[in-house]
Amino acid sequence: MLDEMQREATELFEAGEYEHALAEFSVLREIRCRREGPYSLKCLSNLHDVIRCQVRLGLWAECEPQCRDLLAKYTFTHGPIEPDTLDVTEHMARTLDALGRPEEAAELCERTADLLTADGQHRKALSFRDAAVRYQAETPKPATH
Repeated sequence: MLDEMQREATELFEAGEYEHALAEFSVLREIRCRREGPYSLKCLSNLHDVIRCQVRLGLWAECEPQCRDLLAKYTFTHGPIEPDTLDVTEHMARTLDALGRPEEAAELCERTADLLTADGQHRKALSFRDAAVRYQAETPKPATH
């Protein structure tokens, strides 16, 4: 049953039916969290799917707590610079920016770039540094008199 729901949700997402996919992934996440626990890989994967849908739908206020939750869990289970964690970090930065908090987005990108640099992943680090610069450019500057 869950495998069929997962397939249908994935097909909806791929077809651009983000609202319907969001509903399906949300149900899957709830079921899996109850059955398998909040740190199960399938539960985390479904939360990631929920976030992808929310980002595409521009549901920023709903997306922020979900991103914070998944970012903390992925950092714990996967590590701070694994591909899934980096993807959620990008979603979190975009969400913060959309919520009018570009300075927080820039700080998140800078911290991530520092971790990537320390790990020798310079190309990825540069991508996050570039994003930080873009977000910093959006940060309102105090008026000078």
